[in-house]
Amino acid sequence: MKKKEDLELHELALSHLVARKHKSLDEKRMIVRAYLQNHVPITQLSKEFGIRRESIYHWIRTFADGKVPEKRTHAAPDVKQKPSIMPKRSQKPMEAEAEELARLREENKRLAEALRMSEWMNHAKDVMIDEAEKMFNIPIRKKAGAKQ
Repeated sequence: MKKKEDLELHELALSHLVARKHKSLDEKRMIVRAYLQNHVPITQLSKEFGIRRESIYHWIRTFADGKVPEKRTHAAPDVKQKPSIMPKRSQKPMEAEAEELARLREENKRLAEALRMSEWMNHAKDVMIDEAEKMFNIPIRKKAGAKQ
């Protein structure tokens, strides 16, 4: 009579375990122990407990690394979740074509003025070098070609 009760309890416990999607840490330990100590085949454990074989292998590796397998939980809305690998594109409103054209023309003016200033500064430096070479009678600019 006791064996029949144990068998019914075993079947009831198994149906309860299969109905749950995620296994508790104790259940994971029991399954891994059944495989490692009692040599129960992983395929049998997988069928009995309704778990993918890959999950059991993962738990074994995790325990072997000295870690405790984490139970997956759904985070509450106020809990900050791990940021995604790819940043999301910002949702800037599109500029009107006229605004974009005006902005680009202004940038073009600014860059043209910066170019004129750079050219003027380079010319001024060339004049200063020429005057210094005449005044001190020494070559300042490097000559093209091989060393002499």
